Amino acid sequence: MKLLAIGRPRAGVDARGAIIRYAAAEMGSLWSLYRVGVVREMYSPGGPGAVLVLETDTRQDALATLAALPLAANQVIEFELIELHPFTALGLLFASSGPAESAPGPAMPTSPETAS
Repeated sequence: MKLLAIGRPRAGVDARGAIIRYAAAEMGSLWSLYRVGVVREMYSPGGPGAVLVLETDTRQDALATLAALPLAANQVIEFELIELHPFTALGLLFASSGPAESAPGPAMPTSPETAS
């Protein structure tokens, strides 16, 4: 199961000071999770917090993994967790089209032998 985890500082917390205090432990934990394939991608939202793409068997596994991260365990950040599913809506574009219509592209030039 693929999940998007958006970590934001908790209200009323001095996030910058706390992040500095727990940074080494947090980075070590994230690196361990990355090495085993639980954390697949990591991004910065441009300020305190993190955006993670996780791969776990269940949503509960993801929640437990996030709760164990030092910043979450010490009540510095909280995570919003969004389950990601394959995007299948593009199939609607081709649902009523035949094979020739479903693959738009440039017209094929005709040769003099086939132009009748």
